[in-house]
Amino acid sequence: MENRRFIKKLEKNIGIKKIKTQIKTINLLFVFLIMGGAFAIYLNHTGLWLSYGVIVAAVSMIVLALFLSYRIRLQVRLENMKLDYRNYIVKPYAEAYFICGSFSKNGSLTEREIVSTNMFSDIGQYKYSSCNELKGEHKGVSFSNSDVFEDCEENNIHMHGRFFEFNITNDCINPVVFVTASAPPLECQNTRVHQINTKNDVINRMFKVYAFDENEANNFLTENMIYKLRQIASLQLGKFIRMCFHDNRVYIYFTTETHTYEEVLTKRHDVGTELDKLKEKFKIVGMLIDIL
Repeated sequence: MENRRFIKKLEKNIGIKKIKTQIKTINLLFVFLIMGGAFAIYLNHTGLWLSYGVIVAAVSMIVLALFLSYRIRLQVRLENMKLDYRNYIVKPYAEAYFICGSFSKNGSLTEREIVSTNMFSDIGQYKYSSCNELKGEHKGVSFSNSDVFEDCEENNIHMHGRFFEFNITNDCINPVVFVTASAPPLECQNTRVHQINTKNDVINRMFKVYAFDENEANNFLTENMIYKLRQIASLQLGKFIRMCFHDNRVYIYFTTETHTYEEVLTKRHDVGTELDKLKEKFKIVGMLIDIL
């Protein structure tokens, strides 16, 4: 992707830069017309030619007034311009950055799909919602990524986070779930999901481990897998991290302070700068794939 050409294309679609250019052009015309009118009077300040100078100056002032009116309308339009950041910036960049990339601000995981990963408490007090679904293929791995929101009024839990699903082969027949040691415990109605103590003290200090079968979880924790878990933890992606390995899928969730993407695009946004910010967020997909 040619970045400069891509930026120009986005700027054209957004229209903000076009309005700014028009305003700058009108400002230059203001200067030209004022100086032209003054110069005409100066050159013809006596006798018969004075009337011609006055006429030129008057025409300049009329044109100036028309341009001023148009400039005011453009400025008001620029000040009031509020566009969907996700539609104009995130969506086209996602489609260009990832193979078969797609982005939907509304369509995303259902509450049932979120709970089915076994990474979230499934008792009635907990409510989940999601948005900002990003899909594609990166480094030969298909993935999806969404913002997930967790709320429980009874326990005063309100968390924002980024949820990833990777199509990566693993040896888990049943789910094995890792939750940051400082995170709230999982409360599952499924009695098969229970916390276990693994044979590795490092993992026990870093994570709460949940599984159907203790032996299966311990067999899964090879030296290579322990190294991967420690690498993911070292990224410090969020205050809490949850991971689930199950049936050729890897699920990762980490908490964030707010939504992943801005809600509104205004004149203050520079397209090049915003793409750099998005690139850093998109890079997390590659970082996790490299580790896994």
